[in-house]
Amino acid sequence: MSDIRCILPWVHQHADINGHYSLCCFSIYHEGFNGFGKGQSPLEAFNHPEMKKARLQMLRGEEPEACKVCYNWEKNGILSNRINKNKQYQEYKYLYDKTEADGHLDSVPIYIDFRFGNLCNFTCRICSPHSSSSWVKESKHHGFVKKEYPTFTDEWTNNKAFWNDIGKIKNEIVEVYFAGGEPLVQEGHYRLLQYLIDNKCTNIILSYNTNLSYEGLFKGYDIKEMWKHFKKINLSPSIDGYREKAEYGRKGLVWSTFERNVDHFDEYINNFSITTSIYSISSNLELIDWILSRKKPFHLTNLNQPKYLSTSVFPKKVKTKIINSYKNKLKSLTLKYSLGQNEVGMVLGSLKHMRGNDYSYLQKEFKQYNEKLDRYRNESFEATFPELAEWYRNI
Repeated sequence: MSDIRCILPWVHQHADINGHYSLCCFSIYHEGFNGFGKGQSPLEAFNHPEMKKARLQMLRGEEPEACKVCYNWEKNGILSNRINKNKQYQEYKYLYDKTEADGHLDSVPIYIDFRFGNLCNFTCRICSPHSSSSWVKESKHHGFVKKEYPTFTDEWTNNKAFWNDIGKIKNEIVEVYFAGGEPLVQEGHYRLLQYLIDNKCTNIILSYNTNLSYEGLFKGYDIKEMWKHFKKINLSPSIDGYREKAEYGRKGLVWSTFERNVDHFDEYINNFSITTSIYSISSNLELIDWILSRKKPFHLTNLNQPKYLSTSVFPKKVKTKIINSYKNKLKSLTLKYSLGQNEVGMVLGSLKHMRGNDYSYLQKEFKQYNEKLDRYRNESFEATFPELAEWYRNI
């Protein structure tokens, strides 16, 4: 039997914008998940019943439902976050044997991911006010949220229990992951970096998912100067689609600014993070060509929620058209850049994901949602995606 264990429940802690914990940021992508442990301190939540349950399931060789994203990637030949982190933290596998009978672990998280609020300057179509403050005004206009929905949500920046526990584990931290909102404009992100610098706890990897719309100067903080103190910086710019199609899907993105900032932060960029959705699949290969021309890797993730923005919404005829358009382009990219099994597997996995589910019954829901956004933003799906215009008109 293959080893299905993931090291993350033994070394990692993820907490979202609203104060809920989960096994990791990928484990949130299963239906009905609302997180756990809200109101608990980080160290309390590290041994929450859900954490202990997942550890015991893995030790028994069972796949926790929350972890299906990684297991499904692996079944499609894609290098998952589980595999990557198992390799990165293999020296901590001894913790498996330290797990108590009830799943309790008498150690602390060394790899942390706390989301310092929803402050963000983008209103990406696949996002929501939960993760972007810029979405709130428009969401209220469309009736997506109630009028009293708060513009800003941030459970951690001024959370005394958080800072108290960080003080307890600061010398044990190996890696900190930042995402959003947009981390490069979040006060909590800079406060944590300054705290670690002031306490000389900088032998740490800093990893980021960022829209890269800022050059790194914020309220007197100079991010490049702060980064000089730390062991390593892994920057993963988030980008879906290419040029004007990316700008359409990621409102707030200016492609020329993105390119300039990619140059500005080039030495720190570890890979590019791409989410495949209705808005990006038709130009993702152009985007990948652009990324590979810069001699950088990429990682593809398939959008699962909301379902009406998934590529599985396309009817069979459109799916076949997209798959056929990929054949020669992917072959050309494979030859041009000598792509390996993982890169090709991610691209083919995005097509398999599209083909593997039939959400075509959600086409009208997609169009209703998208037309609201087009009218509000004075944009046009048909003009931006002429290759999909006939399908869109006929929904």
